[in-house]
Amino acid sequence: MKKIVLIGAGGHCKVIIDIIKSTDEYKIIGIIDIKASGELLDIPIMGNDAILQGVYDSGVDYAFIGIGALYDINMRNIIYSKLKSIGFKLPVLIHKDSIISPYAHVGDGTCIMAGAIVNAGAHIGENCIINTGSVIEHDCKIGNNTHVSPNAALSGGTKIGCNTHIGIGSSIIQGVTIGDNVTIGAGSVVIENIPDNVVSVGVPSKIIKTKK
Repeated sequence: MKKIVLIGAGGHCKVIIDIIKSTDEYKIIGIIDIKASGELLDIPIMGNDAILQGVYDSGVDYAFIGIGALYDINMRNIIYSKLKSIGFKLPVLIHKDSIISPYAHVGDGTCIMAGAIVNAGAHIGENCIINTGSVIEHDCKIGNNTHVSPNAALSGGTKIGCNTHIGIGSSIIQGVTIGDNVTIGAGSVVIENIPDNVVSVGVPSKIIKTKK
């Protein structure tokens, strides 16, 4: 089995552990976290990120980010770049109870959780979270480091930019484009295009503020 190390020992990491244990491809050798000790779901916390280079040098080729995207989605970008610079490979992790079309593309470092559906022609970028029970319909395009929350549904031909958060239970109608660095609030219904760097909420979804 391939050896893999996880970064971050929070709640999101518990789901990543579950995904990995749903297959027989990777052996988790430990978790890197600022707490630097203890364990999570019987997986030892090995230390903080100061030991990452040593872990890689010891023969662990794979790493994965166990930090979610709720509070600071850009933190995942920073960690992703650091892991790549060390030399780690970031695999695609797909729960065995998800449904992924063989005609879909999923980028490195992306996780697809239990019950998610990704249909033909969909293109998902690197370092994304496709969360529990979400639906990515045919021909959707999702940029790097974007989080599609549980039970969100993207209709056919939807385009989502990079570093964007699609809130839990949101619905995006067919053909809509949502820009980079956007937050779509929980339960929103998006029926028109959304530009970059905004927060949009409600039914139908309306822009309530601009991000810096």
